[in-house]
Amino acid sequence: MSSDASPSLFRGRNLIIAATLIALFAAFGVRIWRFATASGVPSLLEGLPESKTEADQQIFQSRLVKRFHAGSTEIDDIIDELRDEGFTVDADKDIATYERGASISDKCRRSANIHWSRGEGDELATITGGYSLHCPEH
Repeated sequence: MSSDASPSLFRGRNLIIAATLIALFAAFGVRIWRFATASGVPSLLEGLPESKTEADQQIFQSRLVKRFHAGSTEIDDIIDELRDEGFTVDADKDIATYERGASISDKCRRSANIHWSRGEGDELATITGGYSLHCPEH
């Protein structure tokens, strides 16, 4: 009586090993792809200098005031714009934050926070914020 159980066992084990390797490579590949294709920097943070001085913070503050006009910008519009740019918004507290670590294409770590107050209607009364930008030296 001849048994073919041994060769079929090896074929089954090879399939399991191959499937496991494919799954590992796929998971690793997705992780690398996400790291390499990090979302772009919000336009409010593009081209800012490293956040070392009060003058640097004033550049960011000026961008906020220029983009979101007190008395004429609706709060819902601010929330939508900031979310579209990648900010996390807490509408109940009137705060938006942005955090992004370094990536393959951009070695800088970036963060920002924005706080606003509402006028008598649903328009912007005031807006303030700050940012942090750190790029490692070569």
